[in-house]
Amino acid sequence: MTKLDDGAIRLRSGRSVWLANDAGREHAQKPHTQRVFSADIAIVGAGITGAFLAEKFTRAGRTVVIIDRHAPTRGSTAASTAMLLWELDASLLEVEDRMGIERAGRIAARCRREVQRIGELVNELGISADFRPRPSLYLAGDKLDAADLREEHRIRQQLGIEGIYLDEQGLAARGLVGGAALLYPGSAEADPVKLAHGLLAIAVKRGAVIISPAVATNYEHTLTGVTIATDQGDIISAQTLVLASGYEMPDFVPVARHSLATSWALATGPAEAACMPGPDGALIWEASDPYLYVRMTVDGRVIIGGEDEEFCEADKREAMTSQKIKALLAKAATRCPGLAGVEPQYVWSGVFGETDDSLPMIGRVPGTLRTLAAYGYGGNGITFSALAADLLEVELEG
Repeated sequence: MTKLDDGAIRLRSGRSVWLANDAGREHAQKPHTQRVFSADIAIVGAGITGAFLAEKFTRAGRTVVIIDRHAPTRGSTAASTAMLLWELDASLLEVEDRMGIERAGRIAARCRREVQRIGELVNELGISADFRPRPSLYLAGDKLDAADLREEHRIRQQLGIEGIYLDEQGLAARGLVGGAALLYPGSAEADPVKLAHGLLAIAVKRGAVIISPAVATNYEHTLTGVTIATDQGDIISAQTLVLASGYEMPDFVPVARHSLATSWALATGPAEAACMPGPDGALIWEASDPYLYVRMTVDGRVIIGGEDEEFCEADKREAMTSQKIKALLAKAATRCPGLAGVEPQYVWSGVFGETDDSLPMIGRVPGTLRTLAAYGYGGNGITFSALAADLLEVELEG
């Protein structure tokens, strides 16, 4: 088990496609004045999870202060490939085996609703985040073969989730190579940086304050709240602390269910999406370990990612980047022959987290009175971020 870090690790390397248009702002820092704040909620983390939380809490009329050691959205959010899947990293076949069919069905239904809710929120608030509903195409691989996907399809049908089982011929008709796949509606894609910026901007308009870059160096827990000190001299007193710091966690958060890993991704130049198989822009991912995933962007790029490794050291991942990108291009061309010969324009890697059951950690932190956690992990990170905002607002309402 990899011990989670409190912020000393570098979360990403390379150049993310999501920062292509504002790379000059990435390292810019504004002059910092030491200040004292009082708020209903202090959120640690100004990435996509913190953004969903800030929007939700300010919508409810709560005062919010957000702290981040990075500039907003410049941590793990910028490394995301932003495939808003309703499916967990674990298949429903696995979830049913561990938890039973009823709980598996509730989890799937909640995740499907959450993806839909993100789309509704983007439209309601007028956020330009390149959000597009997409089907997902789940390819048979070394974890689940064609027979396993048939059983997965059966379970989904039993739960009332409508979709299609594709055999080898069905995949070939879409320009893909494989033994079987499941094609299901209900997922989506977005630009994670635009989405987080949009949500944060709305929260700030409602009165939220963002303190960054600033490191939370001390947490004092009392019966009536939490006081946070930063390395910049800020003091924030809040009734409730919400941790949304992704893979940078304070030492009082239990880490037994967590592990860290590294993933790589690339984005082609514009117009390469014409090489993508199928007419519907499906989010493609494999039932393999490590799995390959492929999606498009609204400006016609293809994003290819995967090749995960169970370590988080930046120097090690940077040394492996060249071979990992070659492997991703080769795997993508094998699965999607139309992608043979595409060239990467952006290449990046980043740390991501996993839990032993593929579910997020959302709720009260054990051993604390007024501290909540909002940690979404795996391929459902953004979906879980939105879910955390809903669940924690309910928790605060009592």
